Amino acid sequence: MAGSLLEWRPGKPTLPAESRRLLALFSPSLLKTQFGQEVLDAVGYPAWRKERSPGLVGTQTIVVGFAARQIAGGLDRQSGSIFLPSDWQESDKPLSWVLFFKGTELLRDETPSNGKGLELPIIRLLASLGYAVFAPDYVGMAASMGIQEYCVPDSLANSGSDGLAAARAWLSKARRGGKDPLKESGRLYIVGYSEGGLSAMAAVQSIASKRLMAPGLELAAAWPMAAPLNLMSAVPFLTEEPAILRRPDYQVYIAMGWARAYPGIVNLSDILLPRTISEIVPLFDGKHSGDSICVSIARTVGKQIGKVTDKDLFTASFLQGLRADPLSLPYFLAQDKARLDRFIPPAGLHLVLMASETDEIVRFSNSEDEYLFVKRMAPSSSIELVRLSARDHGRGAVEGMLYAIVDMDRRERAR
Repeated sequence: MAGSLLEWRPGKPTLPAESRRLLALFSPSLLKTQFGQEVLDAVGYPAWRKERSPGLVGTQTIVVGFAARQIAGGLDRQSGSIFLPSDWQESDKPLSWVLFFKGTELLRDETPSNGKGLELPIIRLLASLGYAVFAPDYVGMAASMGIQEYCVPDSLANSGSDGLAAARAWLSKARRGGKDPLKESGRLYIVGYSEGGLSAMAAVQSIASKRLMAPGLELAAAWPMAAPLNLMSAVPFLTEEPAILRRPDYQVYIAMGWARAYPGIVNLSDILLPRTISEIVPLFDGKHSGDSICVSIARTVGKQIGKVTDKDLFTASFLQGLRADPLSLPYFLAQDKARLDRFIPPAGLHLVLMASETDEIVRFSNSEDEYLFVKRMAPSSSIELVRLSARDHGRGAVEGMLYAIVDMDRRERAR
């Protein structure tokens, strides 16, 4: 059954000093060398950091295996991790859940369940603040076989929701002091950046529509950051010809992921050139990084890195269809149906979109279009759009995550 806990094992614990070092590293004086501090100052980061750092605790990790529903039908064996404050067995404070979605990673074993990933320090910081955090690995990563269903919203939401159900099943059997069951506060927060931001919004939409359920939990707030809410808006060759692909690996990988999720609807042979399928697709085996694949793609098509165009990878009929009649393409129709920049959040949900106007990976319009749509259709909605000061995608992740943590923690502690 979807959400069933299949197995679990303890992961690596951390000491309080590790989280304190992270906050020490993220000092305002250091951060201001990377981006402006207006956004973090507005949410009160300097004072929050000074207040919360002394009370940080260590963390305990539990790696779980669980059954997750697949879009194409059936169940997939997946993995993820629970991160808990190390004092959870001694404290009688009910725990609030954070569903944390990681960003893009092409190496299949670079996951929270393997103690790896760029977001891992941030996840552990949340646990050290006193939250129960669940982070799924996604389809095609770690315990799940095959290709990732990369940037497929419903698939990402399924991984998060079904994994959270398994995590709660484990926690319901855990005991404090060997006798008392762990108590939940009943509140759920959702966080993610980049692909994780898309995952976060997909989870919010799925829970709000009741496609997915989180019984006993109130969806209190969510922070989808730098989220590609409309994947086709990120395709430059919708209007430009020829289009240079900044990240050709992502463009190919998205097509592959959607072909796995929607077999019979999305066919790679309709989208990618035969050479792309025979020589480039096999590189996405979970053992090659995105940067190394970009190098291989450039070498395969005989171009310099940064000079690969749409015509080097995609069929002429697909490109012509995108520019002349996109609604004639099953791939476009599938993504258009799944876009999340036309979603009206439920009343009372604190929803914060964050993005940089100069993000080179995910266009700012993804977040701005959703914000303007909601404000037009539901003016009273509690939605915010935060314009990050960071000029690029990578630095924006640090700024956005710190903002989300402070905003979340202050709301939680005010209850």
